[in-house]
Amino acid sequence: MVFFRRVMPPGEEFEAIIRVGAFDQFGETRTRQFWQAQHLIKTFGSGNRSNQGWLIAPPGLEQLPQLPLNEPPRRECLEWETDLFGFAVSGHPLELFADVAWDTYCPVNRLGKLVGETVTTCGLVVEQRTHHQITGETMKFLSLADRTGIVETELFADTYKSYGLATVRYPVLEIEARVEPFENGRGFSLRVLRAGAPRKQPVTP
Repeated sequence: MVFFRRVMPPGEEFEAIIRVGAFDQFGETRTRQFWQAQHLIKTFGSGNRSNQGWLIAPPGLEQLPQLPLNEPPRRECLEWETDLFGFAVSGHPLELFADVAWDTYCPVNRLGKLVGETVTTCGLVVEQRTHHQITGETMKFLSLADRTGIVETELFADTYKSYGLATVRYPVLEIEARVEPFENGRGFSLRVLRAGAPRKQPVTP
């Protein structure tokens, strides 16, 4: 690989770059890229910049055995991206939570039609921050996302005391909440009454 010859990255970094798909556009599968990387690292080492000025070109990668190679599943690729970047690059982050029974919840894009009502919805926690009420008690704001949108939620002190742990325990959170309009009438937020683990899709035997 030209990249390896010019940069000579440490093996761990080289593998991480492959895992997140940085070389996918060159046409080789990630599994074959991995074995190519192992060949280059073993043959020429990594992190040694004195090897950049080869007088003799390295042996061709066509010398690698032509064996059938299994590609990692899409979910695993998304998990690698999330581990390295903090988010999925090549897909929607909710693909990692396909086992959640999303169709049993009120979607975010319908909540605006339910102002004043109590709903049960579910979403990926994309942001959270604590705040102190005027009484000095701790409350929490959460931003939850499903495939239809993002909604702001509030756990006031009493709710936070009961369900605060759930907001950090579950990356995808089910909430029961009241849809409350903004004072200016140009939006709404959810006042959380209960929070916990999401429902799962039934297991097919």
